[in-house]
Amino acid sequence: MLEALPPGQAPRLLGPYRLLARLGAGGMGEVHLACRTDAPTADPYRMVAVKTVREDLEVDGDFRTRFRREIAAARTVDGPGVARLVDADADAPSPWLATEYVPGPSLAEAVVRSGALPIGTVRALGTALARALAGVHAVKVLHRDLKPANVLLAAAGPKLIDFGIAQAFEATALTSTGLVVGSPGFMSPEHLVGSRAVVPASDVFCLGAVLAFAASGRGPFHDDEMAAVIYRISRAEADLDGVPEELRPVVERCLLLDPDLRPSAAELAELLGGGFASEVFPWPGPVLSLLAEYGEAARSAGEAAASGAGVADLPTLGPVVPYSPTAMTTRPVLPEAPVERRRRPWGAIVAGAVAVALVATVGVVLLNRGGGQGGTAAGGVAGPTNGGPSASTTAPVTALSQVVLPYGGEGHGNDFGAAATDHAHRPAGWAPWTAEVEQGTGSCALSPKVLVCPGSGGAVTGLGAADGKERWKVPGRGEGLRSGPQYPAVVGDTAYVTGPDGVVAYGVEDGRERGRIPGPGTDWAVKGTDLRDGVLYSTYVNVRDERTGLATAVRLADGKQLWRTPLDALPEEPVAAAGRVLVPLGVVPVALDARTGKEVARGAADCQRFVVHEKSGSVLCTGSSAGSVTVLDGTTLKRKRSFGAGVTAGPAVNADGLVAVANGTLLSVYDLASGERRWSFPATLTEGAAQEVYFAGNRVLIAAKNEMVSVAVAGPASKYDYKQFEAKLPDGFTLQAGGKPLASGGAAFVSFPGGLVFSAYLP
Repeated sequence: MLEALPPGQAPRLLGPYRLLARLGAGGMGEVHLACRTDAPTADPYRMVAVKTVREDLEVDGDFRTRFRREIAAARTVDGPGVARLVDADADAPSPWLATEYVPGPSLAEAVVRSGALPIGTVRALGTALARALAGVHAVKVLHRDLKPANVLLAAAGPKLIDFGIAQAFEATALTSTGLVVGSPGFMSPEHLVGSRAVVPASDVFCLGAVLAFAASGRGPFHDDEMAAVIYRISRAEADLDGVPEELRPVVERCLLLDPDLRPSAAELAELLGGGFASEVFPWPGPVLSLLAEYGEAARSAGEAAASGAGVADLPTLGPVVPYSPTAMTTRPVLPEAPVERRRRPWGAIVAGAVAVALVATVGVVLLNRGGGQGGTAAGGVAGPTNGGPSASTTAPVTALSQVVLPYGGEGHGNDFGAAATDHAHRPAGWAPWTAEVEQGTGSCALSPKVLVCPGSGGAVTGLGAADGKERWKVPGRGEGLRSGPQYPAVVGDTAYVTGPDGVVAYGVEDGRERGRIPGPGTDWAVKGTDLRDGVLYSTYVNVRDERTGLATAVRLADGKQLWRTPLDALPEEPVAAAGRVLVPLGVVPVALDARTGKEVARGAADCQRFVVHEKSGSVLCTGSSAGSVTVLDGTTLKRKRSFGAGVTAGPAVNADGLVAVANGTLLSVYDLASGERRWSFPATLTEGAAQEVYFAGNRVLIAAKNEMVSVAVAGPASKYDYKQFEAKLPDGFTLQAGGKPLASGGAAFVSFPGGLVFSAYLP
């Protein structure tokens, strides 16, 4: 995972970065975890991965020219599915580049350590990667080395790495005519002809092989002999045994011999249809455990560097899959000739590939002799080996992850993202519906098929997301579960509900209990929860003295309580961000260390709810008296500025740093960085003051009871969209403020304490 820097190398400075630990190495260079020298941090999401060329290698002018060209291409690649390029210097004595650090394992490591992924996860994985590829292809960039080792798993979803940069690090003449690029087992037939033959459809072929690996645990062209691997790729003879039947037709289309017959990346995303509105990707429990390990290791490295300790002083958090070179670069014995971009004579590729196989095999043997890093030959992990790690089957409760949760995900920013209005994310067969849940309900959590709604007395009900029909129900049990609300989340086929008795796991489809992690006991009522990197942070109030509180951190992968901190006042809901847990104590903002639970900062602002803008790290809070939004320093919690007045709903903050609040029925949007108001709009609400404000794609929505107003984020026009939900209310039912609305696929899901739950079109 992380290796200490060699003796005499720590600390090492490279440009504006301080190297913290070694992430991996190949034949041409190394990759290090680093942070800026002027902004040391223990937050993994503010760190970078710095790739350097080995100092003992001669770097000529041609290399630097190609390196600059690849850097320029990489700068054009952006989006949520790619690790963005942060900085680079092709003219340094040892050229280097810094990319966004992704605190998670590669897909190769995850499958080797945890086994093949569930079909739902593979669909979501494929959809995300296909969308990322479509964006890359749109700016005229090819990946050319898409394989499991170049797919990193983050909490919010997969990220592609090494867009053209990997080639520059693995060969000094990589882009020369006639070179074979890619990795054995995950190359396309075009890769065998040479780099000039690679087209967007080649990336799709490689992605098909990656999805087969993720779904079955082995590559579709895996063979003990490298020559056989190359030959099978040249004929597109994929072995898809182990790939679920539901996925096989899509994977087969990706792996067709003729690139003209393969789907485009955008078409592949539509075929998979696995995307879903979520801030945290639906990874299975074992993968979430790996994410927690990586986040913990990076935080420890940052803290160790700040304290003067080395990474070697830190505990080892788990086995590491040996690093293997990221590209095979071998010159085939083929005559150079112009390559047509479409409709190639694919019979010629078969003949040429057989010749390439012999050269490629020799190249792989040479790489293995001198690598010294272990791993498989020249390009990623082919699949689990005999005696290797497999998926865990002993954990009492798998780790927790969000699908669509209250507050719109991490940071509690009430931002449901573009998926909120994208109809592709709507539950299949959905139509507006109304349901009534016995024993009431608070906030619900939405999975692709089931809306999970905890009620009073420990009751939990699963409603069909498409029609609102009851799928299952767990009746209330025990006095302990009657104290305080319960908080839900869903990942994969498991729903997790947090109450005073702890965390209980239920099957999403049938409601059967799958396990539980004990809570603090019947003297405590849950006030709120937040999830970060596989750890559930909770706050409780003492129901006996009603003056004190408690904060806890539980790792859901194994049920271990990481810490338990008494609080000297009644807490509100926690928010975990940047290695801290923010907790309002009464109206006093307090920050706890996410690793230890120790208090690290206390402010003086009037705060009863925290919102964190994940991109900038800014902390916002609203209080009990001032009625304004206060921006706090993320480290000291000291007040920086305030804006707004008489706020009754909000704030919501989106990724672009826009903050939305409502004052009665007046909707306002501010710029987070400056505090300046962008615009205000008097939105008509017949049910009184706004109760909720949130972002849904390019819209801002305010809601009050059973009505909602939608305004464009860019600002109101002469008209705006108003919607009163057409919910059929039970006799004698009175709407009141209750659970947090959810949004996905152009549909809203709203719950109320009296037991009413309905779903309707977003305005």
